[in-house]
Amino acid sequence: MLIPILFQMNFSSVILIILFTLFPICFSRLEEDTSLDHCNINECFHVSAKLCPSADSPCRCHHLPNCERAVVCCNVTSSQLIEGLDCAGVSGNGIVEALHVRNASLDILNVTQPTWKRLRYMTITDGHINRISGEFSKLTLISCLNLSSNSISRFDERSLVNLYNLSHLDLSHNNLSEVPRFKKEGNVTLDISSNPFILCSSVLDALKRAELFFNNYNETNCSSSKTFHWFNSTEHLPLIRIIGLHELSKDCNKMNSNCTCEPSRVDLIPGKTPIFAIDVNCSNRGLTQMPTPLPPNTIVLNITNNNITSIEAVNNDASYIHLRELYADNNQITSVLPLEGSKFISNFVTLSLRNNKIESLPPYMFSIAFDRNYFLRSVYLEKNYIHCDCNTAKNLKDLLLTKAKQIPDYKGIFCENINSPVMDLNPSTLCQSTSDWTDYVHYIITIQIILLVGLIAKVFYDYWIFKTAGYLPWPASKMPKMPCDWLCE
Repeated sequence: MLIPILFQMNFSSVILIILFTLFPICFSRLEEDTSLDHCNINECFHVSAKLCPSADSPCRCHHLPNCERAVVCCNVTSSQLIEGLDCAGVSGNGIVEALHVRNASLDILNVTQPTWKRLRYMTITDGHINRISGEFSKLTLISCLNLSSNSISRFDERSLVNLYNLSHLDLSHNNLSEVPRFKKEGNVTLDISSNPFILCSSVLDALKRAELFFNNYNETNCSSSKTFHWFNSTEHLPLIRIIGLHELSKDCNKMNSNCTCEPSRVDLIPGKTPIFAIDVNCSNRGLTQMPTPLPPNTIVLNITNNNITSIEAVNNDASYIHLRELYADNNQITSVLPLEGSKFISNFVTLSLRNNKIESLPPYMFSIAFDRNYFLRSVYLEKNYIHCDCNTAKNLKDLLLTKAKQIPDYKGIFCENINSPVMDLNPSTLCQSTSDWTDYVHYIITIQIILLVGLIAKVFYDYWIFKTAGYLPWPASKMPKMPCDWLCE
C-alpha cells in the first residue's frame, strides 16, 4: 500500500517524509556524540571526592549528574570494583567513555578485561595498587591514562603497548623503578614526578622509544644508582640532565658511523642547561676517514683499529675544537703535519698514534707543543717506521731523550730505510758528506781576521814610535808619502 501512495505524491513531499523520518535518528546520534562536551573533560578526566557515591549507596560507582557517559567509583576493593562497574553499566559496549576510580585498594589491577576497551579516559588515583598486570586489548580507545598516587611498584612488560591512542600518561606519586613500555610512535605527555626509585637509565630508554613531553618537569628526578658510573657521587638527578643525555645520543647518531657516545663529566651552571663533556668511541668500525661531525663538547675520540689515512679533520673540522684526547692506534695514518697549527696540538692531553705508517716526526712541532703546556702531556708513537736521516739522528733523537716522560714508548720508534731503532742512530755516521772548498771557508775567514788585526796593531805601533822617538820604523820609513800624510804631521 505504501509504494502506490508514494507514486501518487510529488517529489518534494517524498523528501519531506524522508527528512522527518531520519531527523530523530540523526539528532540522537549527535546528542550521543556530544554528550561528553558538558562533562568538563578537556584532555583527561578527573573529578573531586565530593562527587563520590554516598556511604549508604548500594553501588560504589555511579554516573555523574548530567553526564551519563562518565562514571566515578570510590573506596573500593577488587570485588567491590567489579560489582560497582557492573552496577553502573560500565562494560565494553562504549556507553561509558570516562571513568575515575578513587581510593581503590587492589593488590593487582588486571587491565586485560574488556571493561576498559571502550573507555577514552581512564583515571585511578589516590589508592593502593601493588602491580599492574596483563595488557590492554588491541584497539583500546584510551587516550588519557592517569594512575597517579597509588604506590604502584611494577607494570607487566606489555601492559600499555596496545594503547595506540595514548596521548597523556600520568604515573606520578608511585614507587616505580622503571618507566613502563608504551607505544613507539606519536607524542605522549608523561608525568613521572615523585617516583623516588625510578632509574635514570629507564627514563633515557623511554626517551629513545617515543617523543615525550613532561608534566611537572622541574619536580621530576631519577635515581643514578646502578645506572651511570660517572654520576656515582650523586644519588638523584634532575630530569633536565637525562634529557641532555638523550640529545647527546641524537647528536651521536648524526655521525652515521655507528659510534658510541658517553659523557665523561658534567659541568653544572646554575640556571643553565648542564654541559656534558663527551667521549666518542669509533674503534673497530672499518672507517676510512675521521668521523664528523662530532657531538658538541667532545673531548675524547677513540678511532683505533680502523683504516684511516689522514687526521686533517682535527685541524679543519670545527666540531673537533674541544678535543683533548685522540686515540688513533692501528690505522694507516701517514703524517702528523696536519696537526701543526691546530688548536688540538696546543691543548691536547693525550695523542696516541701507535702502529701507523707515519713517515716523519718533525721535532720542532712536538717541542713547541710540550714547551707551551705546563701540564704533563702524553704522546705514544711506537711501531711507526719513519724515514731517518741526519736530522733524525741529531734533533729527533735529542727530543726523544729529553722528553722521555712525555713519550714513554720512544724506544719503539724505528727507521724504515735503516734497520735500526731511532735511539740507536749514530749522528757521526748519518751526518757525513763529500768535502768541497766551502768546508774551508771558515779557515779563510779566520786568517783574514788575524791579518786585519795585525795590520791595525802595526799602524798604532808605528804611530807610537813616531811620537816618542821622532822617526818611523821600517817599513813605514821606506814608504813614499801620500797626499793625506799632512793629517798626521
